[in-house]
Amino acid sequence: MLIGCAGSQLPLDRGEFAFEPVQARINPLVSQDNPVGDAAYHLLVAEIAIFRDQTDIAIEHYLKLARTQDNPEIAERAVRIAVYGQNLEAASEAAQRWIELEPDQIEAHQIIATIYIRQHNIDEAFQYLDDLIEFSDIEDRELFLSLLGVLIREKNSTTVLAVTHKIAKKYPDRAYAQYLHGMLAAQGGQPAIALEYLDRASAREEINGAHGARAKILLKLGRPDEAVISLLKAVLNRPNDQKLRLTYARLLVDVKQYERARVEFEKLYQASPDDVGLLYTLGLLSLESQYFDAAEKYMLKLVEMEQRPGEAQYYLGRINESRKRHDDAINWYRQVHIGEYRFDAQLRIAYLLGESGHFEEAHEHLKSMLKGSQSHSSLVRIYLAEGELLRSAKRYEEAMEVYDTALGIIPGNTGLLYARALTAERVGRIDILEQDIKTILKTEPDNGHALNALGFTLADQTDRYEEAYDYLKRAIAILPEDAAVIDSFGWVNYRLGKYEEAIRLLRKALERYDDSEIAAHLGEVLWVSGAQEEAKKVWKKALQKFPGDPFVQKAMRRLIP
Repeated sequence: MLIGCAGSQLPLDRGEFAFEPVQARINPLVSQDNPVGDAAYHLLVAEIAIFRDQTDIAIEHYLKLARTQDNPEIAERAVRIAVYGQNLEAASEAAQRWIELEPDQIEAHQIIATIYIRQHNIDEAFQYLDDLIEFSDIEDRELFLSLLGVLIREKNSTTVLAVTHKIAKKYPDRAYAQYLHGMLAAQGGQPAIALEYLDRASAREEINGAHGARAKILLKLGRPDEAVISLLKAVLNRPNDQKLRLTYARLLVDVKQYERARVEFEKLYQASPDDVGLLYTLGLLSLESQYFDAAEKYMLKLVEMEQRPGEAQYYLGRINESRKRHDDAINWYRQVHIGEYRFDAQLRIAYLLGESGHFEEAHEHLKSMLKGSQSHSSLVRIYLAEGELLRSAKRYEEAMEVYDTALGIIPGNTGLLYARALTAERVGRIDILEQDIKTILKTEPDNGHALNALGFTLADQTDRYEEAYDYLKRAIAILPEDAAVIDSFGWVNYRLGKYEEAIRLLRKALERYDDSEIAAHLGEVLWVSGAQEEAKKVWKKALQKFPGDPFVQKAMRRLIP
């Protein structure tokens, strides 16, 4: 028997092979009239052909070898080459020969079944998998999970599901047969069927991963509460199953039940106190729930363990920033030297320096960031931060210069155009605002915030009320629950003399967001419409929350005699 080539896992995608192709012609030799000589000749020609990327020749000679040699490794190699050459007929013949030589070889059955699936031959694909399932001595868990790993990669989900449905139907009492079809139905976009078969599987046997898969399907079906309850029941039935509890905790994060998720991660942490992933997740969840002491404890432990460098320091900065400990936050941000959070940390330093009254230091810090090699997206963020710093100091002309410079480097950037437009309004350059917003709307006609900015400015600072109304009508159709947009639409209705509608909209905006400017607008419309006592109450309440607010005071000075 000829010595064959070493085998390995059998991919069914051409891209997974790595042959060095060289274009050259192979001259056929005259075969000697003896089996060993013929076999050696076919092997030599086939391997040279592979090296030279002459796949058809390699397939031809490996098939001749597979037919005459009782060596499963030769048959396996023939399958590989035929698949690489996308010759499914040859691959099928070679795989059948492989099965003859190794009847219990899982890969051979899988490959030939996959070939038939790609040919939409449901019955043949089923037959080869059924033979494997019926006569294999391998335990169901290993066997069916191996099949799942192969079949889930196939693009022809309709044929795959037809095959696995036949399997599930033939073996109704084998839990993993039901699980196989359920998982592939989920992959194939049939969540209701997937749920049915996963339930059938779970009724017969406890399968790792089945509860988590079921919860994901319920989420896809828009039933998040059921997903949580389903997984919670599983956790209560198996309280010591840490993997299942982790799946449940992650589901709670997915459905934004952060406090409950934190409690579950805390239980996991108690069982594995040195698990870096749990520490990090607990730190984030504690920060999200504003348990700053706990968040700090977990992140400090990561620092002590020298794990997740950069990330732990960054979040310690965020924790201290949330506590208004700006100096401590800046110190932590300065320690972030590596990782994806380094750039964000540097921007936070500038922001906090500005918040702490160190305006010039913040300005210099941002200028130093510009000196480094930065991508366009990073440059945009630096320029936006610098412009916002100047705006916060009411240095609007300087902010305009920053945005002008930035747009000279990165022309047409929406964020920069929008920021310059808002700043232009502050310096009375409505022409620039209108120009920049209209530039944005050319490429983003459904940008609700841009429509709102232009519409409100025209309603507030010009007499182009009908034009403003059109922009704001579009904006509120896009962002119907946005308080700022509702406020603007109320304001333009006021300008058009539609007081009742204006009051309705402004009340709605104030309910959604307790803001001094909205309160100033509502008070003005109430006053002008004759409800002056109510207007005073609205303004008084706003000043109690926002003492000395300029919007409210301006409206009161202008309207109250």
